[in-house]
Amino acid sequence: MKEFTHYILEIVIIILLLVVFYLLKNYWPKYFEAKATNQATKEDIGEITQIVENIKSDLSQQIELLKAQLSLTNQHKLDIKSAEREAIFDFNKRKSVWIYSLIRFSFYKYDLDNFREINRLTYLEYQQRQYEYDLASAHLILFMHDKEFMQLKEKLIVQVLELHSIVLNTTYSLFEAFIKAEMRLNSEKDNSPEKSKIRYEMIEELLSIQNIYKGNTEKQFERVTELDYQMRELLCNRLKILEDSTTAYSGLAK
Repeated sequence: MKEFTHYILEIVIIILLLVVFYLLKNYWPKYFEAKATNQATKEDIGEITQIVENIKSDLSQQIELLKAQLSLTNQHKLDIKSAEREAIFDFNKRKSVWIYSLIRFSFYKYDLDNFREINRLTYLEYQQRQYEYDLASAHLILFMHDKEFMQLKEKLIVQVLELHSIVLNTTYSLFEAFIKAEMRLNSEKDNSPEKSKIRYEMIEELLSIQNIYKGNTEKQFERVTELDYQMRELLCNRLKILEDSTTAYSGLAK
């Protein structure tokens, strides 16, 4: 009985050994192969993830660089638009100062005691106004040099210069009237009736000069005003375009 039991036990052991051998032969290599595959997959995924992260980092840096360059470019354009806006305001200011200083000219403050100031002060003042306008105009041409603006500016300056000429010619006529009266009065120092006559004739001549000046300036001012109105409209339209483009660039710069 013991031998039979021992025999049975040996058979079971042999069977178990065969089963273990079969398992080791068929599943053990596959296990290690799957294990190696999983490890390789994990390593591949890690490498791929690292590559993706590197690409994302490079793209992020490039995007930030492009954004910085775009912001710098847009800021530069905004600075140019701002400079153009200031040039427009300055041009309009200098133009208006020159025109209205000519219109507001008055010779009522001059008489025989101070008439020598007429030519000197008037000439210097208006030359300064024109000089300031010319500078502002030259600066604005850096930004506005289209045909419409250039033609309108040329027409306006011609008419303003004509108004300028009327004022200067009037000052010359006034000066001549005063100097002539002064010379006649000096020659009649002791003749009161004649001096009164000379003063009366001087006043008559001054009134005549005034009437001529008034008629000429009113007609010329109408021409200047019409062109000046067109110029203001053109400048306002330009400012509107600047405002729209500035808003667009400001949005891109953010």
